[in-house]
Amino acid sequence: MTARYLLQQVHALGVVFTLCPDGTLHYKAPPGVLSPALLDDLRQHREELLTLLEAFEERAAIAASCGGLAREEAEALAWACLFDEPAHAGCAACGYPDVAVHR
Repeated sequence: MTARYLLQQVHALGVVFTLCPDGTLHYKAPPGVLSPALLDDLRQHREELLTLLEAFEERAAIAASCGGLAREEAEALAWACLFDEPAHAGCAACGYPDVAVHR
């Protein structure tokens, strides 16, 4: 299992991650969602998850700042840029100016 797939999987289960300035990764999950095996996978892929989540946060911040999007819209766009759209044409979150493509 790749870190990217793992992040998509736990996101679909409602797990929310928080990156802390000290490099720790915190999560909030609905009760019973994170099995011992899934927690072990998260530990094994910790560094890769941190990298993906940092990229997600950066894209969301760019989309909110440069694209004039609300945080929720910016996060949805950042998620699409990282995971849902491999042939993504570009937008503020990717470094391209056209966020209108996503509205």
